[in-house]
This record gives sequence, C-alpha cells and structure tokens, in this order.
Amino acid sequence: MKSRIVRGALTALCICSLTAGLSGCSNPPEKEGVEKQDEPKEVVDYNEDENSNLGPWARAMGSVLILLNDGNPYYFGGYQITEDNKNGAANILSASWGIESRRDLLVQVQGLLDAGDRIAYRKEAKEMDAMSKKQLRTAMKQLSGDLLTHYQMVQYNWEKWGAKGLIAWDMCRISHLVQWGYVAGYLDRGEAQALIEPAARRLQKDFTSWEEVQNNWLDGFCLFAGIDPKASETDYTNRKGLYERLLKNEEGHKDKLLYDDSLFTEEITVIPDVSYKAILKEAKEEGGA
Repeated sequence: MKSRIVRGALTALCICSLTAGLSGCSNPPEKEGVEKQDEPKEVVDYNEDENSNLGPWARAMGSVLILLNDGNPYYFGGYQITEDNKNGAANILSASWGIESRRDLLVQVQGLLDAGDRIAYRKEAKEMDAMSKKQLRTAMKQLSGDLLTHYQMVQYNWEKWGAKGLIAWDMCRISHLVQWGYVAGYLDRGEAQALIEPAARRLQKDFTSWEEVQNNWLDGFCLFAGIDPKASETDYTNRKGLYERLLKNEEGHKDKLLYDDSLFTEEITVIPDVSYKAILKEAKEEGGA
C-alpha cells in the first residue's frame, strides 16, 4: 500500500512539471538589433509621466533584465525610441514570448496577472507538503537531472516564501513586457505605465522593500530555469551580480534612487485618463488589434 502511495505521488510530481507555466520566458532574450545604452549615470533624464509614480515602479521591477540586455534601467523602456531599437524590442518579444502584436502582448500581461508560474508552483508545493517526510524522500530519490532540480527549487521556494513564492517573478515580468512593448510600438508611454498598476499594487501588498522583491524574483528564476542558487557561475549568479551592481550605484545618490522603498508605503498614483482595465479588455476581444 505504501509503495502505491509513493508511486502515485511521484506520478503527480512528474505530471505537474510538464504543465507548469506560461508559454514564454524571461531567459536572456536575443540582443540583436537593440542598441547598447549608456551605463547608469548620476544624472538621468527621466522620461516617465511625472503625474504618476508607476514609472519608478516599472523601472525598479524590470531593472536587472533591462541591464542584462544592455539597456539603461534608469530610463523607462530601457532604450531610446529609434527604428533599430523598435525592431530589436519586437524581436525580443517574438523570440522569448511569441508576441507578434499588441493583442498578443496584452494577452500575456493578463496571463501573468491571472496565473503566471506561481499557480502551478503552489499546486506542486502543496502536493509535496502533504506528503510525509518519508514519502517525499522516497519520491525525490526516484528523480534525477532537471526534474530533480525543479522539485528541489519548488521545495526551496516554498520553505523560504510559502504562498508568496514567484509573485515577484510574475509581476516583474509584466514590467519587462510593457517596457519592450513600449519600445516596439505596441503601447504608448501612458499605456505602458498604466499596465504596471495592478502589478505594483500586488507587490505593495505582499512585500515591504525592493530587496524582498528582487530576491523573490531571483528565487523564482531559479525555479523557472532549473538552477540551484548555491551553484557557482550560473545565470542566477549573473543576475544577482547585476542587482548588486545596481545597488552599489545607488550609493551617494539617495535623491534619485532606482530602488526607492518609499514606494511600498506611499499611495500609488495612476496615469491620468488611462485605465489599465480598459487596455486589458482588448485582450478578451475577438479580433483585437
């Protein structure tokens, strides 16, 4: 009887791994066609709507991946709007997410808000948590390679974050999408910033600092990419190193912080006359642009 329970649990683990997540990723996307921007500077020309704080939310949320792709995280969108950068951003969205249009982009944003990778993670984690220690050990011993790493990272995130695991991973990817979507021409600047609102509100609800958000995002990446955070010289350590580099750049420039923790306690101010709900409605309309 016990062996049947273990086999059933193992089967459940294996099945879940095949169905987890959205079609799309935040792996390092193609850089071809995107011009490298200047390194972050002390004085930055901010280009977001000054009537709202959603621009600063977006830049902090997308900072590491924007820098990883040679963009400037102090500039909304990461790249100046040029024809080459427009094509490069469109290529990133197409190659990494299968996005070929404005409607495709909005569908993916809605998907991240509704489920992302966190829903499958919670299902797997709860199934593992319901097993006895002996059952779990027996089941894990029957796994190897990428599948073993995957469930080790599910367990790692659950023990560290519980139900908050992968929330920042999903919400920060919305920032990546809308910033590239802005550069690619699928969204105007006001729309791109407005679409950050529900993600910013979720982060404000569940976290109290950018350190928490970035660590949650990095741990979510480990699960998504099947990387042990204790391993050396990985995409995880590269991303973590970029985050630490951006943090160091903040020293001495407290008046213009990228990671401004006051955003977690102050009211979120929206883009005047631009509703993210109205924009996302297009994703549900047949034949949207």
